[in-house]
Amino acid sequence: MVPLISTPATKLASATVTSPSSSSHRPLDIDKLYYTRGILSVQWSVDGEHLYFDTNITGRYNIWAVPSNRGWPVQLTVSDERTLLQDPSPDGRYLLYTQDVQGDEKPNLYLLDLTEFTISNITVTEKIGYRDTRWSPDGRSLVFAGERQGPGTYPVFQFDPDKGTIKKIIGHEAGDCESLEFSPDGHKLALTRTRNYQYTGASVYDLETGNETMLAPIDDKSTTITGGWTRDGKRVYVTSNANDRGIDAVALLELKQGPEFQWLTLQDWDSQLVDVSPTEDRFAYVVNEGGNVRLLLRDLNGQEEEIPPTQGVVRAAKFSRDGKRLAIIHASGDSPHDIWVYDLKARSLKQITDSLVGGLHRENFVNPQLVVYPSFDQTPIAGFLYVPANIKADHSHPAIVYSHGGPQWEHFNSWFPSLQYYTSHGYLVIAPNFRGSTGFGRGFTESLRKDAGGGDLKDLVAAVDYLKSTGYVDPSRIAITGGSWGGYLTLMALTKYPDLWAAGVSIVPLANWFTAHENEDPVLQKNDEWLMGDPVEDHDLWQDRSPLFFANRIRAPLLLLAGRNDIRCPVKETEQMAEAARKNGVTVEVKIYENEGHGFVRRENEIDAIKRSAKFLETHVGQRSAKG
Repeated sequence: MVPLISTPATKLASATVTSPSSSSHRPLDIDKLYYTRGILSVQWSVDGEHLYFDTNITGRYNIWAVPSNRGWPVQLTVSDERTLLQDPSPDGRYLLYTQDVQGDEKPNLYLLDLTEFTISNITVTEKIGYRDTRWSPDGRSLVFAGERQGPGTYPVFQFDPDKGTIKKIIGHEAGDCESLEFSPDGHKLALTRTRNYQYTGASVYDLETGNETMLAPIDDKSTTITGGWTRDGKRVYVTSNANDRGIDAVALLELKQGPEFQWLTLQDWDSQLVDVSPTEDRFAYVVNEGGNVRLLLRDLNGQEEEIPPTQGVVRAAKFSRDGKRLAIIHASGDSPHDIWVYDLKARSLKQITDSLVGGLHRENFVNPQLVVYPSFDQTPIAGFLYVPANIKADHSHPAIVYSHGGPQWEHFNSWFPSLQYYTSHGYLVIAPNFRGSTGFGRGFTESLRKDAGGGDLKDLVAAVDYLKSTGYVDPSRIAITGGSWGGYLTLMALTKYPDLWAAGVSIVPLANWFTAHENEDPVLQKNDEWLMGDPVEDHDLWQDRSPLFFANRIRAPLLLLAGRNDIRCPVKETEQMAEAARKNGVTVEVKIYENEGHGFVRRENEIDAIKRSAKFLETHVGQRSAKG
């Protein structure tokens, strides 16, 4: 038997599963639900009077501004393509943003002149990735990592906004750049470097001398990610799991070769740096306790306070330029992402945006219940269970096992409109954080190495046993769904455990490790090789864990949804899986969205995808006679 994996989930316990009693719950309408707004990131204006944020109010992600004390938002960019906020320049003149084409994840960088409202494309490239743009403290240049010298390679470049020129300043030979942070005086850059996007090291590059000091070398067991500087510029903040627990925590590193980690937040659960105050040695960080994410403030003397809201998930927090306020993006299972502002001196919290629309209120949704159940080897698996309101434990209700993406990701107590929709229509939904997930220590995450579609899949199967034990679920009416890695595990579940499922909905999936590796983005290729080994040397593993080769085992109806421009799980994965499954004589439905990539961000496509999924599941699972 595989040994039990050490995980802080042992500290969690399931409460008794109950159906909430509520007069406010009713079946949700898809169109109204999906007009609820999304908010991805937030930045302060230089004068602190406004907050910039990217939202899909119009059905497309564009950049808006809202008064920081609350008011009517104003749209700043108007585009049919996904437009994502980066940084305002320190002098307040420009707003930097990215924009890709039909979901291809290869954006150009744009400057919006906030005085004249003119826009300039500063990179003018096609099919080239950019990441982690940063303005210099004086606003006279910005730096970013980019693939300008070859696919999958990320050296660092510098852009001069006055001259319009771009030059390479740091190579990728010591590792691709994953994040950048200027020192307060603008003379140095703290870098995160990686070779496979699994292990990372931290270094400091002196822009005047060209010398690079390796603070934490890239090894084969830990991640160290730079996040900011102390005000005197003598130490760098990092989030790292380079400790004997393998737990993420915030630490300080001195500017010398291989310094000792000065741990600031090391505890039982992962904690991560969010932002550093621009005016004092104080920082904001989050603690992730099994999918609930709390925000705290801490100074270097150890003084600490927790910032509300205390339930749900903090997606982002950003200090104002004067260090007196925090802009926070918060969500919970029953409430979408909204921006709040916290006044540090007054200790007061104010909601700035309202994302719910059409008369929807928090009372119309259910709060997911934190549950823990034993897997096949007794490893505790934590997750969230969504239970419809006002139902009886009479073994009659349909259920869905929802598998998150990644696999190095986590299902949080956050906003998932599709799960709220299904729950409102009578489905119990369980969203497990199977092995390979983040948030439960490095050992738990790495346990999936050379076992993709193995232990994680068995954790999902164990979720079926847990669902049955609640007394609410009809065992013949259980479906499985998920996107990306969740789409892959959906296909694995249908092929490896064909008799468990009444139906499956697989969204932007991987189906064949060999073709996925051949056709996907080079960054993902490196990731696959870390996870699965070499396609030649580990051929048998790659084949055994590719659901395409076992399509003849599928018994349950299958719906496949994909984006034509997906660089992570190329559309060929969906097309070949559909063809193979149809040969088995089962019901197979397919929809490929021509103007989307890895996931759907255009509102009409989001709505179409959930309507197709809902109709499919209602036909094959929701109706009483589904498998009668």
